[in-house]
Amino acid sequence: MNKYSIVELSIMASLALTLSSLSAIAHDYAKKDLVIDHPWARPTHSAVVPAAVYFEIVNKGAENDRLLSASTERAKHVELHKTEISDEGVARMSMLKEGIVATANEKTSMETGAYHVMLIGLDARLQAGEKFPMTLTFEKSGDIEVIINVEDRQSKAKDRVDHTGH
Repeated sequence: MNKYSIVELSIMASLALTLSSLSAIAHDYAKKDLVIDHPWARPTHSAVVPAAVYFEIVNKGAENDRLLSASTERAKHVELHKTEISDEGVARMSMLKEGIVATANEKTSMETGAYHVMLIGLDARLQAGEKFPMTLTFEKSGDIEVIINVEDRQSKAKDRVDHTGH
């Protein structure tokens, strides 16, 4: 006979299902002292419009590292960008040729209105639910292969940055 009751088995099954769902949502990648947490992009309406990729870099080490570049087969060009909002409220993006510092013992967020990876010249529009590979190249940690989830997240209108000018 089984030592667990039907109620206990139901609770354990529900917990296992919940935990497996969370692991599908929260995906991360680690190499050396770096963790890349949940890389994602929004769907695009066409391949002509550039797309932004977001994630968090967690540097658990005692030394800074630097994201130097990123690459994917899905885009002709991949650039590291930062969005800055002027005193007048105008968003301006600039390409970061020197890369993005992943400060020691800190998190560096790649998010709307801040740092992001820009995909220019997409081979096809990004569709919700799809996944694609990307390589992030760091100065000290080297290449980290990640999978980008395309997610239809809602955001406030002020958080959206128009990428049609690229």
